[in-house]
Amino acid sequence: MAIIDCDQDGSLALETMERLLQAAPQRMNLIAAASHADANFLLMAMRAGCNDFLSKPIDREQLSSALARFQAAHTVVSLGPQDLGRVISLFGAKGGVGTTTLAVHLAMQLVRKQGKKVLLIDHKHELGHVALHLGLQDGIYFFSELVQNVDRLDADLLDGFVTHHISGLDVIASPDHAAPLHDIPPGVTERVMDYLRTRYDFIVLDSSVAYSNTLASLVVASDEICLVSTPDVAALRDLVRHTEHLAHMKGSPAKLRIIINRSTAADAVNAEQIQAAVKFPVAMAIPNSYLELVRAVNAGEPVPPQDKGPFIHAIDKWAQRLTTDALSTVAAVRAKKRFTFWRQSA
Repeated sequence: MAIIDCDQDGSLALETMERLLQAAPQRMNLIAAASHADANFLLMAMRAGCNDFLSKPIDREQLSSALARFQAAHTVVSLGPQDLGRVISLFGAKGGVGTTTLAVHLAMQLVRKQGKKVLLIDHKHELGHVALHLGLQDGIYFFSELVQNVDRLDADLLDGFVTHHISGLDVIASPDHAAPLHDIPPGVTERVMDYLRTRYDFIVLDSSVAYSNTLASLVVASDEICLVSTPDVAALRDLVRHTEHLAHMKGSPAKLRIIINRSTAADAVNAEQIQAAVKFPVAMAIPNSYLELVRAVNAGEPVPPQDKGPFIHAIDKWAQRLTTDALSTVAAVRAKKRFTFWRQSA
């Protein structure tokens, strides 16, 4: 642990934080101390690696509280597999196939109809659309910054990244401006997801197959990988290529789900033909409700979960299936534990 005095030279203090974190990234806990600190400086300190702040002069109570927070953040709570949330990652076969729309409505349906605690992550490194779909204000912190702070990840830090939607859905948005694509060390994405599983029933990611630096990690960290396409030649060509690529990744085939969005009876290519082309079953065909969904995005209000239309009906079936699968996993784990207990007792 290091306490950095920020009163004399704020820039030097920030540089010191960065250097200390580089020297011992796995072990260092940084605390900023200052007589006065505005919101902008606190933001820069957090981005430099600081995860706590003390007002000067520092008294015994302040320091004791900081030490208690440090201890709580580094106390590992052991949870069984049946207690952990599920990660559902959505990828578009190409741009414009409606991946964000599906991610938003699936997450909303899990919250409103299934009563689950859900985190929706806009995994786009810049200019993501999740916040627009939900009518949310731009976030201050983004998923890429959460990943960079994995060694300080706790409930308080996570809460600072999350935007709370009126529905009860938690959201980590994407920057609404051009932003750099950061390199993510191997294993870091999995560590973040492991922590998020302890906080939520479901984590829904709106991501992209273009992120080759994180794709393999997301495949490992996800319970389901949903590859979204529309029934047109351009999207289906890309769907075939991406399915071939994903199918060779460790653990991917059992997790992969093909989702055909904007499906109609008049499609030139039907589900059976798509399955033959990709050599993989189509898990779901979502009916086309394009105009209705455009109006919903423009209004910043997703289609209500009580809507009787075919789109919400399909999303509801998807959410129900995920919830049922999660319950089945819990039941299977508990049954296995009971069987093991009786075998040991016999």
